[in-house]
Amino acid sequence: MKQMKTKILVSVVLMVVIWACSKNTYNTKPTIKIKSISTNVVQNGNDLTVQLQVTDKEGDVTDSMSITKVRVNQKVAPITVRDILYFKVPDAPNSIDGIVQLDLKYQDHLISAQNPLGENDTLLLRFALRDKAGNVSDTITSDSIVVIR
Repeated sequence: MKQMKTKILVSVVLMVVIWACSKNTYNTKPTIKIKSISTNVVQNGNDLTVQLQVTDKEGDVTDSMSITKVRVNQKVAPITVRDILYFKVPDAPNSIDGIVQLDLKYQDHLISAQNPLGENDTLLLRFALRDKAGNVSDTITSDSIVVIR
């Protein structure tokens, strides 16, 4: 009886070890994290470059990226159409790890309102990625970025 319990215990331990070793660290839902942001103060007329580290189990992250600009200015400004941006993520060979670089233009992407109400824009940028299968990453948020007006 004792030998039987030992065999069962050894079998269970082996199954757990095999399962733990074969467990993949990548998820079906893409994950993103900020790798770099070119500056936290964008001068009038300059652009901003953001690099995101992307991982996805299937490597099918070539769909779309959304960026929501959250204005944290002291003076409240109306939300505009320019506060939610969508970018097509370019087709790339299926890769489970990669870098997505976003070049945000001052005139097209960074200024949030036509009337800045006498102050610079202080923004938090929120990023989310959708892969070809429709899986959406968690939303990540940048530190404050000041856009000089």
